[in-house]
Amino acid sequence: MITEIEKTILRVIQDFCYKIKKDVLSSEFSLTISPKIAQLVNSSTLTHKAFIEICKNRKDFFYANDLDISTFSKILYHHLKKELSYYNFNTFDDMLLEYKRRMENGSLKGFPKGTLEDTLRCDLSNYISYENFCEPRNGSGNSDIVIPSKKVIIETKIWKGEEYYNSGIPELEEYLKCQNYNTGYYVIFDYTISPNKIIKKSGEVFKLENSTKDITAIFIRMNKTAPSQIYKTQKEAK
Repeated sequence: MITEIEKTILRVIQDFCYKIKKDVLSSEFSLTISPKIAQLVNSSTLTHKAFIEICKNRKDFFYANDLDISTFSKILYHHLKKELSYYNFNTFDDMLLEYKRRMENGSLKGFPKGTLEDTLRCDLSNYISYENFCEPRNGSGNSDIVIPSKKVIIETKIWKGEEYYNSGIPELEEYLKCQNYNTGYYVIFDYTISPNKIIKKSGEVFKLENSTKDITAIFIRMNKTAPSQIYKTQKEAK
């Protein structure tokens, strides 16, 4: 059975190959090297030299993408080390807030406006380091992401207005009731540039008031104006 650290390493490597558009045989490459890298990470013996030797097991990946093994492996090694440093989360909240940070600072470029809700949901599911089930069947219908070991359910939606947002709250409460869980997260991917009404009132992360369950709402700003562009945007709006 694949371990959590293997899953994390696999995801980081695949994402990296995709982002730099070196994805020919990237799945095979990632699946081959991830278990061996995970062993060294767990024993705190992963070095740059050992990493390169592991990567050489899939020379076909380097040939197919016209890559120099030493140069690419060095870049990937430092990227992986940096990414793994983010995975020591104290709480489940920390994990989701780190996902929000990553999406808003680069990762969202792979998910332009028009991306399907299912695609975003699966990306979040893959990011979570605990075993989870994406949109499984339960007694009340389909819940989005269930993490049995944490007794948590995550409902995801794309922002399509206040009415659509509000419709997700009773859905999540019902899923939690059906599973006999108390903790839920409501993750909303928002592609609007300006803050919507809910964000203006409650912020981007907040506890839902008047809910029968412990639910935290997290808005991920998929088209947030960068600080350097705020003045320009305001000037153009005048």
